[in-house]
Amino acid sequence: MVFFNRGLMLGGTTTGLLLLFPAAVAQALAPVEVGLWALGGLTLVAAGCDMKLLPFRLPQNGRQVPSDIIVRADGSGALQFGFEMGTGLRTYVPTHLPYLLVASVLFVVPWWAAPLAGLAFGFGRTIMVHSAVRSGNAATWDKAFAARRTPILGVCWAATLVGLALIAWSAVQ
Repeated sequence: MVFFNRGLMLGGTTTGLLLLFPAAVAQALAPVEVGLWALGGLTLVAAGCDMKLLPFRLPQNGRQVPSDIIVRADGSGALQFGFEMGTGLRTYVPTHLPYLLVASVLFVVPWWAAPLAGLAFGFGRTIMVHSAVRSGNAATWDKAFAARRTPILGVCWAATLVGLALIAWSAVQ
């Protein structure tokens, strides 16, 4: 579990580091108002997708990590699996909220905060994994999560909207 968690955090941080240059360029070229409009538009699309009001999903690389990676006994498989899951690039994305994190880093949040945002994404994934493992039965946890998905998503969206409102407010000050 330690290697997996390290992989999640490293994967998220790597994604954040890779966003540094595009974020710096986007923020240098576009006025903050343009970034806020882009973020607002993506927020509406993401919310529409999550509420199933729009007939599509934003793109994701919905492939499972191969099982031969998981069974490596030296911890490298868990580290690799965690890294790939931490980047968000090789696993299913159950909500569109990560797209808003990327968009906020690209357009509004100070570009130098991109690695911290990536680290936060990786940390968020560790919370989900820890809660599933601590439950003692992952299948039961999956069923319980599925049954509570709507209110959980509502809380996550509410927190995200508050955060986006604070980001927007600070960007225009």
